[in-house]
Amino acid sequence: MKKDITDMTLKDMEAYSSDRKKSRTDKARNISIKYKIASMTVLVALIPMVVLAVMMLFFYNRAIIERGNRHIEENIRIMSDRIVSVLDNGELCSNNLTIEFSGFYNDRSMKQVTRDNKIISQMSQSLLIYNGIASIVFIDTSGNYYVTDPELLDLEEEIKNSDYVQELEDAGGKTYLMDPTCNIMTRDDKEIVTMGKHMINIVTGVPIGYIFINMDKDYLIESSSSEISYYFLYDTNGYSISVSGLEDPIYDDTEFINSLYEEEKNLIKYNKENYLIARDTIKGYNWTIVGVTNLNRFNVTGSDLRFILLITGGVTAALLVISMFFSANIVTRPLKKLHDGAQEIAEGNMSFRFRFRTKDEIGRLGRIFNYMTQRNLELLKQVDDEAKKKREYELALIQEQVKPHFLYNTLDIIIMLNEMGRSKEATRVTQKLANYYKNSLSGSEEIVTVSRECQIIRDYLELQTMRYGDKFTYEIDVADEIRNSQVPKMTLQPLVENAIYHGIKNKPTWGRITVTGTLEEKNEKKIAVLKVSDDGIGIEQDELQKLNELLKEDLKKSFDEGEQDNENKASDHDGTKGGSHFGLYSVSHRIKLYFGKEYGAYIESEEGRGTTIIITLPYDDVR
Repeated sequence: MKKDITDMTLKDMEAYSSDRKKSRTDKARNISIKYKIASMTVLVALIPMVVLAVMMLFFYNRAIIERGNRHIEENIRIMSDRIVSVLDNGELCSNNLTIEFSGFYNDRSMKQVTRDNKIISQMSQSLLIYNGIASIVFIDTSGNYYVTDPELLDLEEEIKNSDYVQELEDAGGKTYLMDPTCNIMTRDDKEIVTMGKHMINIVTGVPIGYIFINMDKDYLIESSSSEISYYFLYDTNGYSISVSGLEDPIYDDTEFINSLYEEEKNLIKYNKENYLIARDTIKGYNWTIVGVTNLNRFNVTGSDLRFILLITGGVTAALLVISMFFSANIVTRPLKKLHDGAQEIAEGNMSFRFRFRTKDEIGRLGRIFNYMTQRNLELLKQVDDEAKKKREYELALIQEQVKPHFLYNTLDIIIMLNEMGRSKEATRVTQKLANYYKNSLSGSEEIVTVSRECQIIRDYLELQTMRYGDKFTYEIDVADEIRNSQVPKMTLQPLVENAIYHGIKNKPTWGRITVTGTLEEKNEKKIAVLKVSDDGIGIEQDELQKLNELLKEDLKKSFDEGEQDNENKASDHDGTKGGSHFGLYSVSHRIKLYFGKEYGAYIESEEGRGTTIIITLPYDDVR
């Protein structure tokens, strides 16, 4: 007789599968999954291709950067030598003119007209002798003004009164590079770099005047610029002395040009292109040359490499698609079935069973899943039965621990009244006690409506006011919307008892206890909220934090640690105050047992002003 699959063991399932006749197709299906995967991946040399592509790109890019570095460094060196040569020519020109002019001024017999002609002639000859010099300006101590460029004649007064003259007055006989940012000799069509010197007579040591050697800034650096490289000259203050009149947009980006002076990286990105940076310092003048090369334009063979990689990648992708097609049918489809089935089991469908016909790893795994699912189903049923019994025991134990508290306290009231000779009041308390227990103990249900729980607490407060009539008053105000919501029986009594004994009793003046109930919304979900408030002595903050931590204990953790351990925690906590908070703990614990861990109790209190215990319950809309 054929066994039902739910009754089979793992061995039975294997034996049942082995008894079936196998065709060639079945034998192919039974091949180990590792060989199926190997047969597909052999077609694709993915890893070697990726490694080859990465290595090619790495070494190629490194070669491009090294070649670019050599190119730009060589150009900067040539450019630096030429700039130094021009600046040295300017210094040499100023020194030679100083010697010549000293002779002119030392010859007392020379007429002023002759001296003027000789000075102009010597300055003009210097323009021909020294490369890179655009014009020369000389101002002698008598205020005579000499220029080689007629366009500078109109600037006589401005130059004589300029900062350049003031700077050179106390500079001795050295030649200095003047600040290019405010050069008054610069024109719209020609920007000037000026070297200045305070001329001192080499024979008498008497000042002769001031000479300015002007150089066209474009001449300094323009010849080194190209379509892929850009060069920028900076003075000691970081001011850019760049070529003017070029149409490349990079020369119009002042912010980019200024940032190059302090740029520390050798490779930057600008306008989505990579640029290589090199720099050199012009010795003796503290000027800096920064060269920038566009690697995207420099790398003229990069497109060929990209084409090769594109073709190779396309072929590899085509093979990969073919491999994926076969893998999806031979390998991944059974894995997908295994995944979907395992997910369905995980979601709680313990009746699901796999029906694999193969004997490879996936088929064996499916049969193992079937066996595990059946065993788990049996264990879950066993655990569910045990948990139900444990739950019933827990609830019964908590109820038995809560119920005696009020009886003990009420009997104390009756005894006290008898000792005081107030027998009529003792009789009345006894009658009230009987009514209270009639309401609270009648019926076997553990869950009651909020309305009935309010009646129980009203009877309880009537009894307590007989004893503490001169200590407090009370008020019960519960909204009609939540009166039919469910609550564990005897939920409010321990809270009111705590309010009396821990809040009102030790207060030197009259107190007030308020029981309220409202309908609120939390996380888009309606809940019933009960509050027991008193204006008693309150709770210290450390004590309040410990109590709330105890009330927030996770229900599962509570079961794992054992109920007795939690009772010990409550008892240990009570010992510091001389009271009993077990009733409060049991209320919160019972609510979590019945309705879930999102409900329960917590405390708000301020020392010296009172305490509020807040109970959250699921809302029942039945009217």
